[in-house]
Amino acid sequence: MAGLEQYHDKRDFRKTSEPAGQLAPSKKTDAGGIFVVQKHAATRLHYDFRLEHDGVLWSWAVTRGPSLDPHERRLAVHVEDHPIDYASFEGTIPKGEYGGGSVLVWDEGRWIPDGDPAKGMKKGHIDFELEGQKLNGRWHLVRLKPRPREKRDNWLLIKSNDAAARPGEDILVEAPQSVKSGLTIEEIGEGKTAKGAKPRVWHSNKPAAGKAKSPRLEFVEPQLATLEKNAPSDEEWVHEVKFDGYRMQAQIAGSDVRLLTRTGLDWTKKFEGPVVAELAGLKCRDAIIDGEIVVLADSGVSSFAMLQADLSAGRTDRFIYYVFDLMRLNGEDLRREPLVERKQALAELLGERSEQSA
Repeated sequence: MAGLEQYHDKRDFRKTSEPAGQLAPSKKTDAGGIFVVQKHAATRLHYDFRLEHDGVLWSWAVTRGPSLDPHERRLAVHVEDHPIDYASFEGTIPKGEYGGGSVLVWDEGRWIPDGDPAKGMKKGHIDFELEGQKLNGRWHLVRLKPRPREKRDNWLLIKSNDAAARPGEDILVEAPQSVKSGLTIEEIGEGKTAKGAKPRVWHSNKPAAGKAKSPRLEFVEPQLATLEKNAPSDEEWVHEVKFDGYRMQAQIAGSDVRLLTRTGLDWTKKFEGPVVAELAGLKCRDAIIDGEIVVLADSGVSSFAMLQADLSAGRTDRFIYYVFDLMRLNGEDLRREPLVERKQALAELLGERSEQSA
């Protein structure tokens, strides 16, 4: 049973600004929920990895931080459960208090367990998928066999070797800032706040006051690629470029524009700016478009590291939305139509934009 007794016993909330929190209402146990990674400059710099489950945040202290390299196995020490409210905590814990030091929200998003996570916790092996701004794809938490007189509950945090893996790259160095404020851990330690940062402007496509908002479209689960040893050479096949970015479903309903992840999370705010503005300018009553948002390096190749860095910094001017399928247009479901015809309809919808990004 999840509980916060140990969390409360370790803290004096008259001195620390950390949230006292309460047990949140339990959700379906195998549904996952939010995840957060907090960079924590305490006695030793580490990263707190937290997964929502049964009204609390399961928590591990990852001494060297998470890695997108599947060859890296990062020690993760299982610590006390934290309240859900802690997921947004960013600031400085006073010196002398438990965990004294600066804290920032390094990454956040949703986690999707593979099977019942409670059984995985008991067994000592939790498989799951992350959809964050910096961490994505499949991951594993594996409990280590305790050594004699070992008091700590030691686990390993391991990235699966999938499309989101980045062997040889260090996301901790490439994207050190908070996804919440854009600040570094040093700036938070100096007492700076997001108020001094450049304000983020949402190029909203909301209807003017007094106008009815169009009903939202239902999320369409995207088709995902399957791994094969050889690419087909038959002329009946259509080939797509493999981009290193975020698969995004654009939904246009009247004057409303949404960008959804491949599991249906609304990430419109993360990509606010030119991409949303261009989609809002398409001449249609409604539409559902499938594509990938990327940032291109100077070589012209998509760079996942640069995309993550821009998301962390709140930069939107380099996002490119490569669109490759049109699943709905003006109230008509096009999924039963041949792919080549859907692509032709997409090109006609984009018009001059088909030579650019949507």
